[in-house]
Formats: sequence, structure tokens, C-alpha cells
Amino acid sequence: MQSYKEVLELLAKAKNMRLNIAISVVSLAILACASKDLVTIDSVSETVLRGFAFITSVRLVYGVIGLIYSYFQSRQEEKEKLAKAAEEAKNAESKSLKNRENIRSAFETLDIFQLHIIQELKRKNHVQVKKGAPLFTLKNFKIIYTPAVGERYESASLTAVAKDVLENELWRRFDELKFNALVRFFEGIQPEDARHFQDFLSKDSINTKRFNRSSTGSQYFDNERVFSNYSSSIIFAQPQRSCVYIIDPIAKGAIETVFKEKEEDANG
Repeated sequence: MQSYKEVLELLAKAKNMRLNIAISVVSLAILACASKDLVTIDSVSETVLRGFAFITSVRLVYGVIGLIYSYFQSRQEEKEKLAKAAEEAKNAESKSLKNRENIRSAFETLDIFQLHIIQELKRKNHVQVKKGAPLFTLKNFKIIYTPAVGERYESASLTAVAKDVLENELWRRFDELKFNALVRFFEGIQPEDARHFQDFLSKDSINTKRFNRSSTGSQYFDNERVFSNYSSSIIFAQPQRSCVYIIDPIAKGAIETVFKEKEEDANG
């Protein structure tokens, strides 16, 4: 009797599905043989075998139910996982499109210094840019990034999105962007500075330095102070050389648009 008790305790701990199948099959086979008088077992053994068969059958049914439940649960989890992945992909695409649109819109607002940096980046993969507001703004707009940073200058390159926007949309409109930025600039410039740029209405280049034969040497005209502030911008043809400032053709068009209109308004 003690041995049967030990077997039952062992059976209660048995979790292996194949072991339970084996126990159930053997128990049912012995009971079947006993019912046909092929083997002889006492009543206690029969009771124990029936217990084996019952317990293992319950475990097998429970295991099958568990497998079915696990199957449907895994299907549901897979479905939820795919839905989550699709939602994340949709959100990522939406974020990417929004980021692209923000960058595209930012190009419309760039000033004459920022567009000069972009213009230089059309010719090269990276340019050295002095630290300051133009650089900070372009980085903030995610138009450029700076892989190398120095004490006064940073090596700037276009971000992948900005490069794609330029190549597929805006390079063909870059002259328009320049013109609009230049018009905004000349419309807001101070009158004392504007008069120097109005000289370009009749000239394409202006020398801001006068050479004297006297011992005093050369001296700059008043316009040097103004022009030098914008030497690294889209106002002048680049690269800027010495004290001769050559007006960019698009900048000249903006000057004509702004100052001729102002002259016409002033003259009634």
C-alpha cells in the first residue's frame, strides 16, 4: 500500500506530457487486459490503475486545452504585435513627413546669411561656418548638422532630409528663395545703410577703398563699413575679394524691386 502511495505522489508531480500519455496508455491497457481475464490484478491494483488513468486523462485534456489556449493567445499577441508595428510605422512616417514639411517651410524663411551657407553646401559636402545666429538657426531647423566642432568654427553638412528636400524640390526654386530673402532684407534695412546699396542700381561692382598718393596711404569709404557686414551673404558674388564688392544678379534685382518702388512711392 505504501508503494502505491509513493507512486501516486510521484504521479502528482509528473508534469511531462509524454510521461502522462505513457502512464495513461499502460494503465488503460492493463485494465483492458484484466477485463478480458488476460491478466489478473487485485482490487487495490485495479483502483490504483483507474486512478492513474483518470488523473493522466485529466492532465492530457488540461494540456490540450492549454495548447489550444496558447495557440489562440499567441495568435492574438501576434495580431496585436503587428497592429502595434503598423501603428508605429504609421507614426514614424507621419513624423517623418511632418519633419520634412517643417524643414521645407523653414527654407522659405531663411535670411541672406543662412542661404549663403546653403549655397556653399551646394558646391561642397561640408563647409566651415563661423559660430553665430545663422549656424544656430540652421541647426535648430534640422537643416544642417555639425560633425566637427571647433572653438570658433564648425564643419557643417546638410542633414539627409534637408538634402533630399533641396535635391527634389528646392534647388530648382533656389533663385526664388534668394530673391524673397533679399527683398525682405532690403525692405527692413536702415535708411543710412540703404543709400549705399542703392548705388548698385547703376553699378555692378563698387570699390570701397581709395588709394592716395600722399603719405597717408589708402582709406576706406563709408560704404566699406556697411558692405563688410554682409560680405558673407547672398548679396555679393562669392568668393568676396579685397575691397571690390560685386553685386549678385539676384540681389540687384531685389534692389531694383525694393528701391525703385520706394522711389516711385516717394515721387507720388
